[in-house]
Amino acid sequence: MGRYLVRRLFQMIPLVLGLSVIIFLLLVLAPGDPVDFLIFGNPNVRPQDVARLKHLYGLDQPIYVRYFKWLSRAAVGDFGYSMTYKEPVLQLVLARVSNSLWLTVPAFFLALIVAIPVGVYSALHQYSPMDYFATFFAFFGVSIPAFWFGIMMIYFFAVILKWLPPGGFATPGVPEGLPFYLDRIRYMILPTVVLSLLQMAALTRYTRSSMLEVIRQDYVRTARSKGLPERVVINKHALRNALIPIVTILALSIPALFAGAPLTETVFAWPGIGRLLVEAVLGADFAVAQAIIVFLALLVIVFNLLADIAYALLDPRIRYD
Repeated sequence: MGRYLVRRLFQMIPLVLGLSVIIFLLLVLAPGDPVDFLIFGNPNVRPQDVARLKHLYGLDQPIYVRYFKWLSRAAVGDFGYSMTYKEPVLQLVLARVSNSLWLTVPAFFLALIVAIPVGVYSALHQYSPMDYFATFFAFFGVSIPAFWFGIMMIYFFAVILKWLPPGGFATPGVPEGLPFYLDRIRYMILPTVVLSLLQMAALTRYTRSSMLEVIRQDYVRTARSKGLPERVVINKHALRNALIPIVTILALSIPALFAGAPLTETVFAWPGIGRLLVEAVLGADFAVAQAIIVFLALLVIVFNLLADIAYALLDPRIRYD
């Protein structure tokens, strides 16, 4: 395992460099630049002022020079300065990541707690009413747009029933302690449910399919023929092996939750990393957008590695050395 980890870490270096080139070029080659957006609509700006600003921000240099300067700074955690928020990009992104964790962590566990039991039960009771309901739920969750579902949840629970707030992060003036956390939970409920829906639906389908395949295997029949209780057969023999392909979905669901956050956080006005990405792109704050996209790409790479490690822990037949 040790040699495998070292090999994978060395393989990640060219992958990260390639991703950094793509991320940098995608935003740099987009129409306009930060200076163009900064002076847009201002008739008093002279051409020499524009040239001076572009020289100040290094926008008049060749792309490859700008890329290597950006990469050298990013390697030590310096992603520049936000033109919109007037603060270092890394400091801004880390603050928003902590806000997003209030949604992504509960959304991950909500999807896990609901999807795996429903998927297992659906597989063990194939073609039952519960199985049909789980199948319908899975297709519903995968197909429905997150922004539309979020708006409908706001309309029903906040506008009509008035049970929950329509958006935001916290109620101003709430004292610290238990009242603060109870107030935060009220604001978390709707966006957490919306954010977890897609992962919940996909995980339900994968769990059902994997469980159906495993319970037909010979070793499960052998375990039953030995007279083992059905609970032991399912939990010890079937479920553990069914979880092996699901590990990939679980590992990649965390980056997927962050990647799906822009729509959800924008609909619910949640000040997280997803909403920050939308605001950075719309405001041409490219330094912030680059840092967030790099963060999301690194999440995918790291959790892919964790999924491979989990394979070996779950299945003793898998060896990397």
